[in-house]
Amino acid sequence: MLRTNFGFRYAEPTDALMAIRTIGWESAVSGSYRWNGRTRGDKFALFQYTLSGEGNLTIGGKHYRIPKHHGFFVTVPDNHEYYYSPDAGGEPWEFIFLTAAGRHVEGYWNDIVAKAGPVVSFKPNAQPIAMLWEMMESAQAKTGLDKYELSVRLYEWIVACLRAVDGRPDAGRPVPDSVAAALKFMDAQYHRFLTLEQIAAEAGMSKYHFCRLFLKHTGITPIHYLTKIRIEQASRLLRQTDQPIGAIAAATGFDNGSYFGKVFRKLMDASPQQFRDSTDDIPEHHIFID
Repeated sequence: MLRTNFGFRYAEPTDALMAIRTIGWESAVSGSYRWNGRTRGDKFALFQYTLSGEGNLTIGGKHYRIPKHHGFFVTVPDNHEYYYSPDAGGEPWEFIFLTAAGRHVEGYWNDIVAKAGPVVSFKPNAQPIAMLWEMMESAQAKTGLDKYELSVRLYEWIVACLRAVDGRPDAGRPVPDSVAAALKFMDAQYHRFLTLEQIAAEAGMSKYHFCRLFLKHTGITPIHYLTKIRIEQASRLLRQTDQPIGAIAAATGFDNGSYFGKVFRKLMDASPQQFRDSTDDIPEHHIFID
């Protein structure tokens, strides 16, 4: 792949979409590489990721190093400056970067910074970095350059960044067979009293190893997943049947009606009876998204 950068020029305004403006692979070799966010005369968002060497970012009166495998998120205009200092060891600052614009882009950048700060650490094989290289390859091959396709790819990249800074880098990827077996078991046996040991046994591993693997690939704990399934089923029974609430609690794996009511209210923001009596146009099937 060529070490270069690409600029995207759109024939029509793209403010309603999210637009990739530039993407590139460059190196800074002298102290003249210095960009001030207050003097650039334009409006966009930037992500820049260090491949080797080291850069610097000053923002809000704080100084950050941008070493290898770290990147930063900033918006322009803003009170920041990023630059290369040859005195830091003499090795050039090599990086890959992306700039974007559009009505919603700044809000997403701000969400990421609010969660993780302006500087983040991504492994070289992390999904956001892999996606950047894929976009570079597409630009070089001149494929997938429709403005709508570019907007979708930018949004998918932003979601990958949000997932990563949320601590769920593997959520959304195909799960291992062991985790899939546990999911299938809970989906089928939610009405029974299940222990963590039983669920882990279906995955063929110890509960401690299983819990770590399950959380890594789903973003939630096994017990949280099981609870969501039970409340999803309980909400359906409350709307579709006249069964007593206590019977519904028992049928969905709760051996304590009071605890069932407490958990239901927490997830549904209403008691089971309030939910049943509600005349709002609420779907009968609920899927909880974390």
